[in-house]
Amino acid sequence: MNQVKPSPDFFEPNQRLTIKKFFDKSDVNRILIQGIDQLGGLMMSTPFFRELRRAFPNVYIVNLVGPLTYEVMQNCPYVDEVWLFDKKQSFAIAKKVKAFQFDLTFLPSGTFRTALIAFLGRVKHRVGYDNDGTKHLLTIQLHLEFHSRYRPENIFDLLRAIGISPHDIYQREAWTSNKNREYAQNWKKQNHNNNYKLLGFNPFSTDPKRRWKDEYWKQLLISLKSYQIEPIMLVAPKEVVKGKQLLIEWGLGEIKVEGHSVVNTLAMLDYFDYIVGVDSGFVHMALAVNKPHVIAFFNVLPPESTFPVHDKKHQALIAENVSCAPCYLYKFKDICPNGIVCMKELQPERVLGVINEFEKGDLL
Repeated sequence: MNQVKPSPDFFEPNQRLTIKKFFDKSDVNRILIQGIDQLGGLMMSTPFFRELRRAFPNVYIVNLVGPLTYEVMQNCPYVDEVWLFDKKQSFAIAKKVKAFQFDLTFLPSGTFRTALIAFLGRVKHRVGYDNDGTKHLLTIQLHLEFHSRYRPENIFDLLRAIGISPHDIYQREAWTSNKNREYAQNWKKQNHNNNYKLLGFNPFSTDPKRRWKDEYWKQLLISLKSYQIEPIMLVAPKEVVKGKQLLIEWGLGEIKVEGHSVVNTLAMLDYFDYIVGVDSGFVHMALAVNKPHVIAFFNVLPPESTFPVHDKKHQALIAENVSCAPCYLYKFKDICPNGIVCMKELQPERVLGVINEFEKGDLL
């Protein structure tokens, strides 16, 4: 038996890592990944699945994941099976995990519930974060921190903790099926045959602190006409009515609002030239696709925490003269004490300036 040793690129192992158990990686035959359940987190972390498969080419890998990302994970080429997670069935899932006799599990979701499932499921080696009181349920525990660090580095550390050195952390992937790609191709043929470029946008956010001002959206959309760019609001199917109502309020009812499944939207993004939105799952989907330029608004977290700031094909915008941005008030319940002045400072002219530079080729 060999002691688990972290790879040399693990960040601060003496402060963040506790290894409680010995195991031989060559004895691993079945791996369980619990999560990732948030769309933005998954799209940022697609390299994790690729690098895990690279490290374990012949191991049977199962992903247990929530409904929001389940459809995307079914197209993942690096897992053998995908199980749908229902928290109401936690004990039944733990029994299923136990019956499958997994040797190793990764817990990127970092919740007590998923750690307990792995523990009750008798998974021999359990690698995860100890932040939610899970440390007694883990055999290899990491402490999750460093908010200004590129977030996928944390999930790469799950691999580094067992001696794997993953590569190409910024090389995201968009997993779609032939059916999804055919759907997107037909959508383009049937709806958009003019010579205008396409700009997809989503004005909504589950966190009101991150939402851009409605007046700014209106100004931006009106200005796009002079660039021969057609804007299309891309939202979840349940948000279509809300999106149409919003555009009518702005006096822009002629702009299309479309709601498609996550995987169909992911395939459709390959036909867009620009994507504009806040730091969200929608933006991170676009960053996984090679085609569009992505322009994203930041205020709660610094761009370098989730955005490939090194890639000049994309642009992250944050208020330049607001001392409290980023504020790190990333929880939904956190209240901004300054009237979200950071978003007020992000004027439409900054977005148009970026589009103008892309159109001239100055940013490429």
